[in-house]
Amino acid sequence: MGVPARVATAAAAAFLFLVVFVSAAASAVTAVITAPLSHLWHTVAATPLGTQSLWSAEDYVHLIAAAEHDAPSPQAATAIAFAAKQIGQPYIWGGTGNPGYDCSGLTQAAYRNAGIDIPRVATAQYAAGAKVELGSLRPGDLAFYGSTVFAHHVAMYLGAIRGVPVVLDAPAPGEVVRFDPLTAGGDLFAATRPVAAQ
Repeated sequence: MGVPARVATAAAAAFLFLVVFVSAAASAVTAVITAPLSHLWHTVAATPLGTQSLWSAEDYVHLIAAAEHDAPSPQAATAIAFAAKQIGQPYIWGGTGNPGYDCSGLTQAAYRNAGIDIPRVATAQYAAGAKVELGSLRPGDLAFYGSTVFAHHVAMYLGAIRGVPVVLDAPAPGEVVRFDPLTAGGDLFAATRPVAAQ
């Protein structure tokens, strides 16, 4: 084998090694990124195992990326990114961050970070927001549960995982900021789209 052939063989071997190395590194990075999400599955009381096996950590990573990309405004994309960074923070009634949030504290903090001021509590957030038909939800829209008189919960809509509409929320005492199916609460009644003041 001549010198050029040896060089070509060595270069091919080095290239193959590099491809395998980069692929392994990418898998390791993905595993590190998704590992913190592994305990944040929504648990449906009747079928917790079914829900856990339905959604993977990769599904959530793709959901967040798609939500930021498909958001109706730069402010909504910024609010989504902020809320996603709070995943795993504890639910604290009345919490607005450091160390945790309640449902409306999370949505208010996310939009405040995006330069949009919304009221502090869910009922006031519903009253102040631009109404959106539930069939026309876009990433970053706020979903409300309860009634027009008293919204007891608010969550941020992100999109769908395998056909299931998903929100990011601070659900209840003893829980953490996490993903939930849009209709998990059972009394979803309306949605709004926060917009910057004109």
